[in-house]
Amino acid sequence: IVYGVRSVNLTPWSEEREVYEVLEPGFISEELLHRSDVILNLNHSNLVPDVLGRYRNSERDTLSLDLQPQGMGCRCSMPNTSNANDAVVLMRRGDIDGMSFAFSDDPYDKTSVELEKTSERSADGKKEVWLRHVKRATGFFDVAIVTHPAYGQTSVATREQGEEIMRQIDAQIEAHKREQEATDEAAKAAEEEAKRKEQE
Repeated sequence: IVYGVRSVNLTPWSEEREVYEVLEPGFISEELLHRSDVILNLNHSNLVPDVLGRYRNSERDTLSLDLQPQGMGCRCSMPNTSNANDAVVLMRRGDIDGMSFAFSDDPYDKTSVELEKTSERSADGKKEVWLRHVKRATGFFDVAIVTHPAYGQTSVATREQGEEIMRQIDAQIEAHKREQEATDEAAKAAEEEAKRKEQE
């Protein structure tokens, strides 16, 4: 896990926006890590043959997780299984060189997630660029050796997840519009009141 870098575009199908996720420092807390049950697997699969190691903050852990200022690293004592051996061969060949992770957050809590509209435009100049800052994970479930990581420095989001992010952005824009309208109305009322007092 690497802090401060952008994921791939989470909404590649959108004609309006590109949305990138950024994990902020402290995204995984010590407290969350110590109470988590985390498996290392292949492509986020929970099938028994795809499980390679496990962290439960116990003496029997075969997966170690190391929180660092720039993110989190992991180390695993790989099992002598067909899938593990195949994965090691593919990693050594360079066919697989990415990792991913599964977590949860609270998109409606600004201490967990914040959406930011940047001043950037997409490469073709047609789309807004938004950042989804994840400041605090609420759950941490796995780390995975994957074929297509969402973070090039380290699972690709589903369209359903992307559409939910778009709904959250739309709600934030609408709330901002309502706030601006209320501010404008209050300013107009204050101006009219000031004029009325001048006339008196």
